[in-house]
Amino acid sequence: MQAKWPVEQDPLPRWLEELEPHASDVRRDLEREQTNAQLQELEALLEELPGIFERKFEQRLQPVLDQQQLLIAENERLRGQVERLMPQPGEVRLRFPERRPPIPQRALPLPPLLRVIRGGRCDVGLLPTAEWEDPTHK
Repeated sequence: MQAKWPVEQDPLPRWLEELEPHASDVRRDLEREQTNAQLQELEALLEELPGIFERKFEQRLQPVLDQQQLLIAENERLRGQVERLMPQPGEVRLRFPERRPPIPQRALPLPPLLRVIRGGRCDVGLLPTAEWEDPTHK
């Protein structure tokens, strides 16, 4: 019958003890490789970052550039229109006074007696409209 040793008390075989430092070295090398791979991925992302920002900036800038082009075209069109309307050397142009619509005067409410005299018209002002209404007229 073989004696069973608990796992904690079982002595490690000599070849396993000799491989332990080698296993630690391999484990450390693997961790270094993983760290290096992660660092390379991060460096690649950092290299892409300026391009990402540039593309995003261009996307946001494009509507502004389009609007600017429209304004430049409109400006050129208006300048051409102004140049066509400007008098040529030696050309004489007449200026006519502007006709402005008359300013409507607000009719003041009439006292009841004047309203009766004027036939109940509300649109007639307080100024005399006929000779017979002007008390200073003789």
